Amino acid sequence: MPDYYHFQHRKVAKRSTFASIHYHQPLAEDSDVLWVEQQVAKSRQKRSVHFNDPKWPLMWYLNRGSGLDMNVRKAWDMGYTGKGVVVTILDDGIEKDHPDLYRNYDENASYDVNGHDPDPQPRYDLSNENRHGTRCAGEVAAQADNHVCSVGVAFNAKIGG
Repeated sequence: MPDYYHFQHRKVAKRSTFASIHYHQPLAEDSDVLWVEQQVAKSRQKRSVHFNDPKWPLMWYLNRGSGLDMNVRKAWDMGYTGKGVVVTILDDGIEKDHPDLYRNYDENASYDVNGHDPDPQPRYDLSNENRHGTRCAGEVAAQADNHVCSVGVAFNAKIGG
């Protein structure tokens, strides 16, 4: 291309990942130079929304893409996975040791308001009805890609109950 120039530093063996403003700033200030831009290497990470959790194919409300879902795949593609977010489920407790929840469990976001203690473990009885909080916690923050059960909407969020 006419009037375009590519400068390379002879003493540099590889590309720098940082801008070298102190080298190209004097060049940019020269009245004969119209425009200067340093090429900077950027790191990229491939993002995937294909999970190995057994119930993932059944979770039509998250992954269909047919307009009848929660449209979370677009958010995941943009990198929004719940990382840095803490959610507390105030319900009948959560199974903090559940295989889909224990890695995302946050004890500082948990308190048993029924038993007035820091352990949010549900009180099980013969009817086995105290599971709603655990199910809600899983909908929010079940760990993805662990070959267990399902995937939470914010699968990298911390969860308490």
